[in-house]
Amino acid sequence: MQDMDDLKIDELIKQVFEEDDDEKRGLLMDKLMDIDPDNPIAKYIKWQSLDDEASVKNLDLLYDAIALLRPQIEITDDLDEVDEDIYSLYVTMLSDLASFLYFSGNKEKAFESAKEFMELDRECYGAARLVYYTILVEQEDFAAVIESAESDICQTPMGEFCRALALFETSDDDDEILDALLTAFAIDPEMAFYILDIWTIDDSEIDSEENDDGYIEEAIMTVAVLAELWSETDDRLSFLTAVTYSFAYITGRLSDPEDIEFIENSYRDIGCLDKMQETRDVLQAMLASGSDQSTIDDEALSILRGSGGLGLFH
Repeated sequence: MQDMDDLKIDELIKQVFEEDDDEKRGLLMDKLMDIDPDNPIAKYIKWQSLDDEASVKNLDLLYDAIALLRPQIEITDDLDEVDEDIYSLYVTMLSDLASFLYFSGNKEKAFESAKEFMELDRECYGAARLVYYTILVEQEDFAAVIESAESDICQTPMGEFCRALALFETSDDDDEILDALLTAFAIDPEMAFYILDIWTIDDSEIDSEENDDGYIEEAIMTVAVLAELWSETDDRLSFLTAVTYSFAYITGRLSDPEDIEFIENSYRDIGCLDKMQETRDVLQAMLASGSDQSTIDDEALSILRGSGGLGLFH
């Protein structure tokens, strides 16, 4: 009898993962929970299938699912011995809980889940990492931001942009601060353009096939949070803006004549226009001769690092 139940459970779980309709997924979860009321996968996916209001009222489903899996994570000091699927599922649940609690306003509990997530994650999930760094910045625990980003096994735009922000707030070394921000640019050369609303993500991109894994939604959430953190003070925003526009200018990403005229007048006032134009022309010549954009970006970042921002930040 138990074997038959196990087969039925496996079949229902398979159907759940293949079903796109949330309502039908919920019904399948009900059947699964009738057979196995304490099945953590059933509880988790049942919770996922709920609408916003119901997910708040039934948050215990997610808590219960995590509690049911936790003993399998804690049973050994060697996490490599934990079943890979169970491990991945548990970390995903922590990520969902952290982000849900944070955006529901319960930041204290959100940080608890995010911290546990950071200790376990080895697949570079985004949501809980975003919550973790955001709360540290909000608490102005800049030392923890820097330490966490430097020890994080996943180098992400969220972690590196927050590390740069933390160094901006605490370091007296201009080159160290600039290098940190350019490291964030190296991971995602165009993230800052969206943070500053120079560019916007088109709705068609969200609906595109390229967004099947939810990458664009995650990027939108990251951009929104980083925009809020970096605009918290005028000094932060001014620094990010200066670096972003310098990178945009020398890599040829500025197309509006008014923007170009404004920034060139600013560079003329600072006394670095000739350097900026010369650097831009060299990089554009490389692009015209067949170098791809990533090569141009790498060279631009190297030049900005090696010259202290071409005189912009000293």
